[in-house]
Amino acid sequence: MAEVNAMNDLELVLDRMSSEYPALVMETFLSIGMNEISDDSTALADGFCWMVSKHSIFVWSIGTEGSSYKGTVQLPLPPSGLPYSAKSVVVYKNGRGRPPGVLVVSGEGVARHFPSLTSSVHDETVIELASEVTLSVQFLESSAKEASFILTTTSGSVFSLDVCTTMARGEIQWARVGSRESRGIGRRLSNIIFGSQATPHDSSRVINSLIYRGDSEGEDYVGYDPVEPIVLTISPSTISSFDLSNKSASKTISIRSELERRVSSYFERASRGRPVAGLNMWFLDAAKFRDGILLLLAGTHDNITDVTFFLAVTHLNQARAEVEWLSAIPIGTKYAKNFEAINESSFVGHVFLCVPGQTANSPTCERTDGVVIIYPNFVQSVFLPDRLERRSELLLNKVTPIPTGTRLVGHACDERFCYVMTFDGAISCVRLLPKGFDDDLSNDNTFIEELSSLRDGSSQYDESLSLFVKAFILFATKNILEACHVMKPLLCKSDNDLTSLVYTFLKHVIDQPVGSQPEKGLYKKRIVCNRTVLFLNHIGIYDRIAPTKVLISSLSNSRTGSSILIEMTERVAVAIALWQWECIREDRAEIMEQIIKRLEHISSVPYGCESTIYSSLSIIHFLPTACIETMQELMRRAVDKEAKQRLVQLCADLLLTFVNAVETHRRNVPVVSAVESQWTTGTISDAYFLACKILLKELQGKGLSQAQRSQLRDYVVRLARFHLSECNETIDGHEVIVALYDLGECEDFKVLVKVCLELDDEERRARLNAYKRRYVAEEFDMYLCRYLKQKKLNQMLLEEKGERVDRYLLSCEGIRWRRELQNNQFEQVSRSLLSLANRETSDVYRQRSFFAFSKLAAACSENIPEDVVQDANRKLLLLKHQSFIPESLVKTVYPDDPKRPLTIGEMIELNMLDADVVEGHRRALYLLAGLLKDGDSSELRSFLTNVWTSVVKHCDWKQVNQISEIADTPFGGVLKKMVEDENPPDTLVLVLPPCEAVLEACRRTLSVNEFASKWIRGAVERASSAVESAFHNKKNEELKRSNAILSIPESSSVFRDRPLPCMDTSEAIPA
Repeated sequence: MAEVNAMNDLELVLDRMSSEYPALVMETFLSIGMNEISDDSTALADGFCWMVSKHSIFVWSIGTEGSSYKGTVQLPLPPSGLPYSAKSVVVYKNGRGRPPGVLVVSGEGVARHFPSLTSSVHDETVIELASEVTLSVQFLESSAKEASFILTTTSGSVFSLDVCTTMARGEIQWARVGSRESRGIGRRLSNIIFGSQATPHDSSRVINSLIYRGDSEGEDYVGYDPVEPIVLTISPSTISSFDLSNKSASKTISIRSELERRVSSYFERASRGRPVAGLNMWFLDAAKFRDGILLLLAGTHDNITDVTFFLAVTHLNQARAEVEWLSAIPIGTKYAKNFEAINESSFVGHVFLCVPGQTANSPTCERTDGVVIIYPNFVQSVFLPDRLERRSELLLNKVTPIPTGTRLVGHACDERFCYVMTFDGAISCVRLLPKGFDDDLSNDNTFIEELSSLRDGSSQYDESLSLFVKAFILFATKNILEACHVMKPLLCKSDNDLTSLVYTFLKHVIDQPVGSQPEKGLYKKRIVCNRTVLFLNHIGIYDRIAPTKVLISSLSNSRTGSSILIEMTERVAVAIALWQWECIREDRAEIMEQIIKRLEHISSVPYGCESTIYSSLSIIHFLPTACIETMQELMRRAVDKEAKQRLVQLCADLLLTFVNAVETHRRNVPVVSAVESQWTTGTISDAYFLACKILLKELQGKGLSQAQRSQLRDYVVRLARFHLSECNETIDGHEVIVALYDLGECEDFKVLVKVCLELDDEERRARLNAYKRRYVAEEFDMYLCRYLKQKKLNQMLLEEKGERVDRYLLSCEGIRWRRELQNNQFEQVSRSLLSLANRETSDVYRQRSFFAFSKLAAACSENIPEDVVQDANRKLLLLKHQSFIPESLVKTVYPDDPKRPLTIGEMIELNMLDADVVEGHRRALYLLAGLLKDGDSSELRSFLTNVWTSVVKHCDWKQVNQISEIADTPFGGVLKKMVEDENPPDTLVLVLPPCEAVLEACRRTLSVNEFASKWIRGAVERASSAVESAFHNKKNEELKRSNAILSIPESSSVFRDRPLPCMDTSEAIPA
């Protein structure tokens, strides 16, 4: 019923028909009781429904008003010791306007034929069933003079019955077509008691039969006359066929082994390859589908307790039967618990397959109600693929429950629909309808006639509109397949033509007269507008119409299809809100009447009655203008202030009702693009601006109470907000807002702050300081802080001064440290940054910066906080090590968040996953060595054991034949790198292998080499000695460097300074 790409928009519903059970039938139901009545006591065919009780059959018409017969008839059933079911009865049409006939066969084979439903005259014949039990009677179309039927027994025998319809009593003639092998009286007795819940179902008992008439052009039944029907009988274990033309014995269809193989393969895939034991499979039902047979199966096996249902398609011939397609049909855990594998009576004979004729004969399930499966407590509809050989999965699978408080009492299937009958008197069609198809127009004959008149009136002018209206009427009455067929000629039109056509249709709809009951008329218009969107989506043209722009005569700008659809629903929503507003008080109705009169001068629609505006919604956009002109005129004629105020209040209230309806609708419906003009832009928004001016002028008047001024101010703000939103104008500096400030009617700090932020620095600071002094009591400074923080204007926030601002900034953890830095509070800065760093979990580089600045701030403190420094050092060590891990390795484990800070455990695990085993484990060990500087712990020791255990397990100890070969293993490689490190950390010796713990953890790994443990201990001892020796050598070198005496090398005598000559001091003194 919908295209595949729109299947998610479909929902399975039980569409209740207007016809219900007659009172006599309901009394019979109540006398039996809901828990006692069977699920096959009622049926339906050719516009007639029937119900069987113990002694009588009730038949009544559920057809249209033109049906040839009405009323309920109670007919006597043949006496029987076995229970009747609806399958024991056939109500068939006699043709030429005659009342239908009825044929009923008891379980023992007593056939009673009523040639006319209006008479109790009947003919009765005993069919020799040879101790078998009647299962069902089905109508078989034949010549006009005779009515033919097929009778099937629970033992698998088939009989043909012919009734002459021209005779008054309708004599019955019968003949045996064929039967399966006799199974003895003991087996026959089991058929008599088949309804007992205490007795397991006989796997060979027939539970259903199908009359199949093959296509005359097909080759499905080689050896059969394709025009003549065959009868298929279905038992849980076999399917048999009977040739009616040759009256042959049954032929078992050899398909079970192939189905069991396919079902077993499904269970194996579902259990991830585990073999399936004790497979059980049941045939439940069959139906004609396309050019083959659709089978309904149930299956289970020893390893599960649930029952899985399957659908399979097969094409049958004399030689072989092939399974063309098979698929499981999931029903969900909620419903699966209703069926138990150990209790086959919970599903055998109680799960039915229904395929309406339109679905069976269609090459695709699209635009149909699907293949319907009826369960005791719920109904399911599925779509099979168009090309069964190409895919196995279902295209659609929908489930809906039987309503609570009732139960299934019967089902039926005809050319178009599948029906279910329930104990509460409901007869429902099983339908796949678009979501939102809950508002029912199908039973509103008056409105359908009005739409039909629209179609007939437009046909002479516009054939396309006539076709569109016809298709929509079919869609609205749930004849969806026919609607799609009618729409086909219109689908070749251009997108512009289709969009214009939809606009024309909706304009006609919203301008339909509402008569004397506007509320009902507006409700119908709303349904049509909403359903038009469903219709366009279902037909598959909504995506073509929605973005297409067309020029609307009432607007200068072009409009998209989506905005047009929204406009129509908004117009109806406004009209409904205005009608509800008007009906509450008499004075509102009076002012509305005056406004509607004004529309006569504005629009071309003459004033005819009070409901003119509700009948012509295409002019409702003129209503605000008419309201304002009416208000101005009446204000001039007002005799006192009180009357004037009441008039202003009424008109303003009407305008608010208008805009509230628009905004409420837009909140609930996706809005079109903000840059696209709306129907409320222009005429309506301009009228609201004029209304604001009038109300502002009233605010300037004297003698208004505080309550009146407050109410007028609220009106102005509300109307102005709508005007500004429609015109996309900024609120800052707007004429209406400025006027409110000038009148002292507004103290909106948000507006004040936004205006100040647009000024230069000096003027902004002066203006904000002035506002702080003026609005001290209103705490303008705190509002300013909150606003700046909300807008992330942190630099401006930090420019604010004062103790109150400082206290506020203490709660702003993200920028608190910056204020502390401004105040030279370095210790507080270090702790704030440390707190920010510990909470940073998304960016390792950002976290490292926080830790680094925290350590720097601590160093600047007078009293250095050692706990901050230690914590920062430890975290920086971790971050440094994380930077050593290859980025490609991190991305393999954390592809969505490779930059997040890692914990100690995560880094160690990540290193041990490195493809370079030696390097990865070396990094993990050096991380632990760095952490052990700050102290030992059981957690670190556990990590150390895990790392060395991983190294040992990476080695192939089978290939190690002597201790020297350990050097070629990952274990030896890690030890070698540690020993050969030219600048080892001081704590490297602490991360050498803890031999006993590692050997214990690797006992199974090392069991393949009896010398491995000894060689590992020896290698560790030598490595420990080498590391300690290197550590002592490093200490000695450091000690030598610290005790070294710097000496100046003696230079060559050639370059030495010449010594000054000795001079007697007396010679230096002149005489």
